[in-house]
Amino acid sequence: MGGQQGQGVESCGEILGRVLAQEGYSLFSQRLFASRIKGGHTTIALRIATKEIATIGEHVDCLVALDQETIDLHGKEICEGGVIIADDAFKPKWEAHTGRIFLPLPITEMAKKYGSMQMKNIAALGMSAGLLGFPETPFYRFIAERFAKKGETVINKNKEIFKEGYDTAVAAMQGVALGKLAVPEKKDQLYLLGNEAAALGAISAGSRFMASYPITPASEIMEYMIKVAHKIHGTVVQTEDELSSVMMAMGAGYGGVRAFTATSGPGLSLMAESISMAAVAEIPVVIIDVMRAGPSTGMATKVEQSDIRYAVGSGHGDAEKIVLAAASIEDCYYIVQEAFNLAEEYQTPVIVLSDLQFGMCKQSVPAFDRNRIGIRRGKLVTEGLSELDMKTKSYFHRFEDTEDGISPRTIPGVKNGMFLSTGLEHNVFGKPAEGQGDRVMEMEKRHRKFATVSKAIQPFTAAHEETNCDLLLVGITSTNGALEEARECLEAEGRKVNHIQLRLISPFPVEELRPYIEGAKKVLIVEEDLTAQLREQFAIRFDCHDKLLSLLQYDGTPFLASTIINKSKEVI
Repeated sequence: MGGQQGQGVESCGEILGRVLAQEGYSLFSQRLFASRIKGGHTTIALRIATKEIATIGEHVDCLVALDQETIDLHGKEICEGGVIIADDAFKPKWEAHTGRIFLPLPITEMAKKYGSMQMKNIAALGMSAGLLGFPETPFYRFIAERFAKKGETVINKNKEIFKEGYDTAVAAMQGVALGKLAVPEKKDQLYLLGNEAAALGAISAGSRFMASYPITPASEIMEYMIKVAHKIHGTVVQTEDELSSVMMAMGAGYGGVRAFTATSGPGLSLMAESISMAAVAEIPVVIIDVMRAGPSTGMATKVEQSDIRYAVGSGHGDAEKIVLAAASIEDCYYIVQEAFNLAEEYQTPVIVLSDLQFGMCKQSVPAFDRNRIGIRRGKLVTEGLSELDMKTKSYFHRFEDTEDGISPRTIPGVKNGMFLSTGLEHNVFGKPAEGQGDRVMEMEKRHRKFATVSKAIQPFTAAHEETNCDLLLVGITSTNGALEEARECLEAEGRKVNHIQLRLISPFPVEELRPYIEGAKKVLIVEEDLTAQLREQFAIRFDCHDKLLSLLQYDGTPFLASTIINKSKEVI
């Protein structure tokens, strides 16, 4: 469906998606809109299936146009036998194609009849439901819930215009064979944004403090947290900038509160100095980076994965940290929980990579298992300590050298747990120290603690445990759905293909990946950037550069499975 921003395109797609998700269909929806505050062309694409899907489709079966621009831009995307529903004031400017069906319907006239041009989207919703043959009753229930606060008159008007749109489309479709989806079994599932899944993950992890500055495409994480803060006894602070947001989150982490911030590439750039401080002061903090097209302001509403190198290297000096990457919209929930555990267990900043396609797209996913991850706080000392010998130990040994590199930590208020926290190099008490002994000991201690991270989290998902294959497909974040569909298609043709989706980027899980890299004849690393930043992580660590191949895309659009399939056939 397409129209101008403000015409209700998004809310129409939202209602259609929510109703169908409740009925048990698998869904994936994508919003496309201009990088401006108000106005401009917008579309929402909804893929509907009875099997699990995790990416948008490659063709359009039905186009609903609320303006001429939608027909001009997207009319030729209609597949053979597809249908265009449009207001009867609009028409195609291109030559009619016998394989497409154009249905001009009185959308504007219906809205005028019911007294509000804002109801055009509900008329179009009814037409969409009628066109696709979905039952009416679930839509009436949702309309009643949606407009409950506006009273019976508004509810009934919306039901009536929906019904008229529905019947109009059914009548217009007489003799037209569009096809019907099978009716699925109802299942316990959610239909939500990746950003919403990430926010829910933070809540389930026990986080009750978020400091953030709005930025597309991460803002909806903060918006969701604001909406539910009063229900979870939480606090959300909209700061004056990204530097303030990460410093506030670090302050909360120092105080023993699970805290986080969310941003995108430009904001992550501003946080670099603070990330370095969190690394040396060993303060747990979680930073969610919903990647978008850069550099600089770039394209705020387009997808890209070009923050990989910066996320790994952000923070001056040897500022080691953990960098994770969500493997799916569902995984946005689970990996954020794991990020909070790792931040406290390893006393370090943790960056979680998502991207615009995950953050701002909706998918139907199984209801979350809130008990799968659990809460692990590491070496946190919350009980009062025995009296310190004031002659020899004036402070708690917060940065004590340990075998695993992880020192016990206290929080303010723990008896005899006092220590200093600074961005300067320090001794075991936290006091600034520049002696060679303290410097080497603390540097090596901080480095040593990262040795076991790849054992503390599932570092990647693999389609097959068998490591030998003709082609290994590799990706991160939102390439997952297209990669899986490509793998399934290639395997159906008899090719031996595996697929790995990375969840741990730093420290890089070299030994866990080695059998898969060595067992593959070719490795195709699929990423949305120009400079092959993900391949770079492999090339640094594996000598087989000749079989590490790249498929790059940097036009702001997500990968299609067909693009990956075509490239795969070239290299096998």
